[in-house]
Amino acid sequence: MKYIAYYFPQFYRIIENDKWWGNGFTDWDLVKKAQPNITEQYQPRRPLNDNYYDLSNPDTVNWQIDLAIEYNLSGFNFYHYWFDGYHLLEKPISYFKNNKKHNLQYCITWANEAWTRQWIGDSEILISQKFNCDKDVWKKHYNYLSDHFNDERYIKINNKPLYCIYRPDIDPYIKEYIDFFNNLAVKDGFSGIHFAGMLSYDTLNLDRVMSYFDSRIKFQPRYFFSGKTKNINNIFNIIEKIARTLPEKIQYKIGNIKNKYISYSYFNYSNFWSKCIYDAKNDKDSVFQSVIVDWDNTPRYGKRSKFFIGSSPEIFSKKLEELTKIEIEKSNNLIFINAWNEWSEGAYLEPDFKNGYKYLNEIKYLANKYK
Repeated sequence: MKYIAYYFPQFYRIIENDKWWGNGFTDWDLVKKAQPNITEQYQPRRPLNDNYYDLSNPDTVNWQIDLAIEYNLSGFNFYHYWFDGYHLLEKPISYFKNNKKHNLQYCITWANEAWTRQWIGDSEILISQKFNCDKDVWKKHYNYLSDHFNDERYIKINNKPLYCIYRPDIDPYIKEYIDFFNNLAVKDGFSGIHFAGMLSYDTLNLDRVMSYFDSRIKFQPRYFFSGKTKNINNIFNIIEKIARTLPEKIQYKIGNIKNKYISYSYFNYSNFWSKCIYDAKNDKDSVFQSVIVDWDNTPRYGKRSKFFIGSSPEIFSKKLEELTKIEIEKSNNLIFINAWNEWSEGAYLEPDFKNGYKYLNEIKYLANKYK
């Protein structure tokens, strides 16, 4: 069994964020300012020893690599921000790849949504995804990714590099994109690309789009939230489900309306695991599971946030072991963990003031037991 944690690269200063959010902005600014909405909420989150690190420093990434290896994490799944040849936040994965002294595995998730000001309830698009059927742009994208695909540490399934796409349902040319990449990969000596589509939002065209993919990943807790319509936001869940088939600008305008009426909502951590375990027992082999360490996006959304209560390293370990046994029975050897360092969404394995290294210790224990 391999436990692969999502890796969030938004902890260093870039010119674009200086322009959009203010000089020196990183997600640490959001993390530090967060305030709890209810007394049971753990906010603000604090990294152990106040380690508000800077990912533009390769020593920081090397520290993360060493820490992951020490606690037997199998690898990282890096978020990849690519906008028709315009690449953002690429330094951490570059440092990771250029460090030849480690054998930690990795793969890539293309976070293919446009960037907006939705955190503050604004529909302004900061940088868009055009999704043009431009073979020159696609070739440039493939050339960048193939440098990683050819790394011996990059995760491959049946000689196919594992490449995940966060929102395949919003790309009108996704089938052509997949065919184009597969053809290039075969020329490079692979058997194609193992495309994994992320199940994040329940859209009307999702089943058709997912038929083009080799596998699906239930991205949590987005997949969990997509089915949680009772007691909160009922009418807006229905409206949003329809709106996600419409252009992005319309989606964000509807989101602005929603923001005027919706307040925070919270869920029981054990209930999440019950649903996750139940689904895993009934899923087919082409579905990979993901799980959450915890989740609280109050740093980003404030009074409009979603979060869990009742999380603990003990529940995480017990339920992850239960899920591991289910996946082993189905011969699935990958489970994705959200996340290594998504501090602004309360999802991280890295040590903090409250739990120290407890979550990492649980990973170490389970990885040894089920390796």
